[in-house]
Amino acid sequence: MLKVSCPQHDLAEMVSIVARGVSGRSTQPIQSNVLLEAKEGTLRLAASDLEYLNIEGVLPVDVVEEGSTTVPADKLVEIMARLASSDVRLTAKENYGMNITCGRAVFDLPGKPSSDFATLPPAVDAFSFELPQAGLRQLLQRTVFATSRDESRPILTGALFRLSTGQIEVVATDTYRLALQTLEAPSLEMPESRSVILSRQALAEVLKILGHSDEPVTVSISDSQAEFALPAVKLATRLIEGQFVNYGKVVPSGFQRRLICDRQELADALARAVIIAKDDNNRVVLRTDDGSLRITAEAPDRGEVEEIVSIKLEGEDIEIAFNARYMLDMLEAIDTAEVAMELSGQLNSGALKPVGDDSYLYVLMPMQIM
Repeated sequence: MLKVSCPQHDLAEMVSIVARGVSGRSTQPIQSNVLLEAKEGTLRLAASDLEYLNIEGVLPVDVVEEGSTTVPADKLVEIMARLASSDVRLTAKENYGMNITCGRAVFDLPGKPSSDFATLPPAVDAFSFELPQAGLRQLLQRTVFATSRDESRPILTGALFRLSTGQIEVVATDTYRLALQTLEAPSLEMPESRSVILSRQALAEVLKILGHSDEPVTVSISDSQAEFALPAVKLATRLIEGQFVNYGKVVPSGFQRRLICDRQELADALARAVIIAKDDNNRVVLRTDDGSLRITAEAPDRGEVEEIVSIKLEGEDIEIAFNARYMLDMLEAIDTAEVAMELSGQLNSGALKPVGDDSYLYVLMPMQIM
């Protein structure tokens, strides 16, 4: 039976990562547990909803006796986070439960046999390539937030990955906005381009485990699954089946006005304006006038607000309304000093772009000016 010891900090960190693979989607009670398997000086942990999340981690430990069991994920996370910073001893019992000892604290958890626990099967005939963690982080950070939360349209709850030799393009849209990011991928070689759709849930978890360095993450994609592998953690997910929307229709082909402003100044102004705008569907009205952008919002019986931001304007003045929260999502995802807004008319979609970075495009549908 399983018997190991390791530092509390290391185990608590790994448990918190892996346990996020439990999503509550599965109807099988054992899938609310975390698998622990001790073998050859390592402890393997795994959790899965057998659909969108399958997370595994490997931790070096002192293995006294090899074995495996499963225990409730929620309790294991709570216990590990509260234990003292000392060595933790895990001991499986005959009834598949587990004894956890750290300092003077002793816990006994119920368990279920590991033979009943399931994970996603290994991907078959997958092609693999490497990306720097920082590059993949930017790719996801700038797009995943624009996916839909409407489960009735599952296609839009994921992001489209368009893969071609040397390049990855990721697109996410909820029909009110669209985010498109391109990343150069020298290690990606493909005889023909291919597109797959990955769920928001999985990509959000990938974001949480990625670092900011150029250390590589290996991406593997098969006909039914995608996998992201770091040295100690591996996340797998099923692809979302179906045809992605024809997003090219909403990408503006040109513009009549272009305004440039300080990104942080605009973000700060919108963050204040949304205090009032949130009572009117986050609507803010933008008006250009004499080198300034006037931002206003009002809600009946709730108040009104006005902000003024300095801009550089190319073209005629314009008045247009957007969702302030959607604008803030984009401004918080980029880090350039300036941002550009490319606009045509009140009823036309607008484009936001980080100045000096042509790899990213954010498209916003306008709102009605009340």
